[in-house]
Amino acid sequence: MRTATRVLGVLGALAVTASFANAQVNSNDSPRNNGGDVVFIYSSPSSGFSVGTNPPDLNGDLYWRAMDGGMMNDFDALIGSSMEVDGMYESLFDTHWGTASSPASSAPDFYDRTFGPANADSGGLGGLEPSFFTLGVTAEVLVSLGNSGFGNPCTVAPSLCSPSGGTCPPAGFVNGYLIDIGFGSTPGTGIVMPADGVAGSALTYFVTGGMTASGGVCGLGDYGLQDIHSTDESAGDTTGNLINVNGGFQVAASGPIMDAISSMCESHETWRGNICNMQADSGVGLGVEIGDNGGGGTNGRRLSVGSGLATLGVEIRDLGAALSGCSILGVAGASLTGLPNPGIPALGGNLLVLPDGVFNSTAGVWQGPIAAGAFVFTTEGSFTGAQVAIPATAAGVTLFVQGLNLNVCSGGLGADTTNATTVTLTP
Repeated sequence: MRTATRVLGVLGALAVTASFANAQVNSNDSPRNNGGDVVFIYSSPSSGFSVGTNPPDLNGDLYWRAMDGGMMNDFDALIGSSMEVDGMYESLFDTHWGTASSPASSAPDFYDRTFGPANADSGGLGGLEPSFFTLGVTAEVLVSLGNSGFGNPCTVAPSLCSPSGGTCPPAGFVNGYLIDIGFGSTPGTGIVMPADGVAGSALTYFVTGGMTASGGVCGLGDYGLQDIHSTDESAGDTTGNLINVNGGFQVAASGPIMDAISSMCESHETWRGNICNMQADSGVGLGVEIGDNGGGGTNGRRLSVGSGLATLGVEIRDLGAALSGCSILGVAGASLTGLPNPGIPALGGNLLVLPDGVFNSTAGVWQGPIAAGAFVFTTEGSFTGAQVAIPATAAGVTLFVQGLNLNVCSGGLGADTTNATTVTLTP
């Protein structure tokens, strides 16, 4: 069974692109967790193939993050009912980075990962899992980044290690880097995924095989770690099975196991188009749940309103708009009715929700300028709307939320719509 070790503060910020500024023309994050809490270690030695093996080991250690049709719902004039992944935002830790004189091979490899279709979990619990568990490899796209080549954090920032300037972090801790990965700056250089409001997709990380988690120079073997997990999510239980419907893992040949409802992996994809992220407060004492790089917790998609104190807000991410030099107004509205994809053309975009009374009232609150700023270490473009109170009597309702960005730079009023996303309200 996978075990957890504590995270030592993330060191610095690196971008794995030849030209980071060019690669981030309009890269928009969709975090769906309230911040990482633990690092998971899987089998020791880890079960899996070596980096770059295609297809990867479907029976080895792995974990996934599923994107359901309630979030993958967009229409773009260039790519139709699709959304394009243009990068990744994730962490890379290691239990032994070696010494400053060690070759680059002493640095950890990035886990291989695939983007591919997802379907209902084989256990019948109401979640989503990668379809390769039942169908084998079909339309999966393998992304293999190979060895990181990063230097030992103890050398880069000696104070992170014990003793200061030594080669190991304090006993029981690990250290590493926070990374923004860009696939390319032009449309089509990323990974295009279906976004018809129905099909599910999965981002699956495959743990590199043969790593050990005991003994060695620093006491935890030599194990590259990328599964940073949040373990205090407060999502509503939409299945009655206390699972996170959008995440899970496998240890060796255990078969797929859905994550607990309180758990969600921190790593996430970034998108070329603008993105609508939901942020919520379940009213259980955690406040508004926001990820380390913005976005929101899993309660933003599945919100328990039973406390009578629940609130809901929205975040629109659009770096391209923020850097355009134009005055861009971000607006979002929640509706009681979703429109079948591709929706209705409107001002150059496509409405995927019905502009009803609820939409009009929330759009009056959720509007403001798209502005550039840094959440962690990279420039992002965003607007965050105010929290709106959701009464306990709303349990059982599904909201359909979409954002649009209005600009007047072209001499007329034009709109660029975001994806539409659902919010299920539970008791």
